[in-house]
Amino acid sequence: MDPQMRIVLAVVGALIGAIAGFVIADLAGMLGAARQQRRAVWLVGAALLSPSLGQAADLSPQDFAFGLPVVTTNETAAYRFSLPLAVYQGTVREDLGDMRLFNAQGEVVPYSLLRPAPQPQTHGAATALPLFPLHEGSRVVIDGIRLSIDSPGASVNLQTQRGVGVSAVASQYVLDGRALESQVSAFRLTWPETASDYSGRVKVEASDDLGTWAALVTAAPIANLHSNGQALVENRVALPPSKAKFWRISWVGPAPGFELSSVLAEPADSPVDSAHESLDVNGVADPAEADAYSFDLGAHLPVSRVNVTLPEANTVNTMELSSRRSPGDVWRAVAHAGFYRVMTQTHEQQNAPIEIGIDHDRYWRVRILHGGGLTQAPLRLHVEWVANVVTFLARGRGPYQLVYGNSMAASAEADLTQVPTGVEIAAATVGEPQILAGTGRNLKPAAFSWLRASQWGLLLLAVLLFGRMALRLSKESAGR
Repeated sequence: MDPQMRIVLAVVGALIGAIAGFVIADLAGMLGAARQQRRAVWLVGAALLSPSLGQAADLSPQDFAFGLPVVTTNETAAYRFSLPLAVYQGTVREDLGDMRLFNAQGEVVPYSLLRPAPQPQTHGAATALPLFPLHEGSRVVIDGIRLSIDSPGASVNLQTQRGVGVSAVASQYVLDGRALESQVSAFRLTWPETASDYSGRVKVEASDDLGTWAALVTAAPIANLHSNGQALVENRVALPPSKAKFWRISWVGPAPGFELSSVLAEPADSPVDSAHESLDVNGVADPAEADAYSFDLGAHLPVSRVNVTLPEANTVNTMELSSRRSPGDVWRAVAHAGFYRVMTQTHEQQNAPIEIGIDHDRYWRVRILHGGGLTQAPLRLHVEWVANVVTFLARGRGPYQLVYGNSMAASAEADLTQVPTGVEIAAATVGEPQILAGTGRNLKPAAFSWLRASQWGLLLLAVLLFGRMALRLSKESAGR
């Protein structure tokens, strides 16, 4: 049965019960019934009301628009899985409150939702690391370096043996990270203000003995570009949080015509960088505003990273990104940054995504502020997010089913913080989305529902009738 119809029947039933109770109470008063009889009448009316509303709150899987089978393997007390894109596209509520988990018997299973925490927009104080350039043409001794360390924590003495035709351009840099106490999440490279234009990539490796190197980043974008009085600088290299005694930065492909002035190490805010999901959406040119494009993500995603893909190579633009929850809302500025796409001698180069605070808005806009001159090909918006994680208790028999998409469903998320920490939580997976009730009935409520207004009106009328009956009974009791 349709959830709205259930509520209508429940409220109508409650109203009938209230009216019947009121009439019976009047008759009982006229016949001189005892106080206990009138109290029984009140309890009967309340009993008519409570079960009706309780039944209206019950929902079955078929009351939701979509469902996902949850696949479990080994037997355990609890399971955990990440929400796929389909759930964000099919839920009605931005907080994902219109979800339920059912077991094979059609019973609701308790679950909790772990939401990604907003990433800090400011990073901890960066530390300048001792920097040792290695120039092209140097004869390699112990992987390009002759090393002497006087004592732990002391300075590093690096020497290279140069051969014939040594270039003045540094192709690699070795960093001394032994003084760092925390993990590193990023390097910020600096170079002279008069440095020439450059677009390329760097490789970052870590080592504890300067002999064995482990690659952490294979091709991070670096750029120092200038056009029409605008500067576009990409000098931050994000790393998986890690710690090492030594680091090595190598240019991938031709090195720039300048040397690095310094390298700053940013401390890691958390020990683990969660995996990000991504989505790319084509933009639509705004007919009312030149150099503006709009995007519809089709879902309320917890976006934490954004990027703009330019339609042509060798393009540099400064853009403003805005978002809003619904088409009628005012645009809210999210980021103001430069974006580029250039073709080097060996590969194509594009800027890295921008870190932002978590943004659940569905609609986005990109305005080109500087650069201009785009072709008719649309811009593409690239968004990334950390998926919410569902943890549920394996109550009842499987298979289990996650259902979502019901405009009338209230949040049923449980508090699982009391579960002992020693309880094993196994990984579960989800299958392909299945259509249950479909989108036509539950997914998109009207802006103003006369049906819902009538429901509340009937409920309010029932409450007023019960109040009048209680007042009358209290006056009769006081007069006796």
